[in-house]
Amino acid sequence: MLLPFYLTGVSTTLKQSENFLEKKYLLKRPIEELIAVVGGKLGLKPELICSGSRKKKIVEARALVSFLAVEKTGHSAADVARYLGVGRANVLRSTKRAMKSE
Repeated sequence: MLLPFYLTGVSTTLKQSENFLEKKYLLKRPIEELIAVVGGKLGLKPELICSGSRKKKIVEARALVSFLAVEKTGHSAADVARYLGVGRANVLRSTKRAMKSE
């Protein structure tokens, strides 16, 4: 009776492991390139995205860069934080915010 539930759990765990490994071994796009692409799409200079400004458009751009870098290309939050000039916790918070709006 427990077997189908157990197999579902195993399948879920295997899928999560596959996703983790795919993200870990993806060809990483440089963070600078992600900043430039997001800046180009939103009409912002890369220097503004890395400025630490609290203007809404710039904060949203940083959240998008954080999301793309951490969730889609597998960069660590600490690496992204260094480029953006913010704390690691801010990058993780921004990533969650961007995931909610996805």
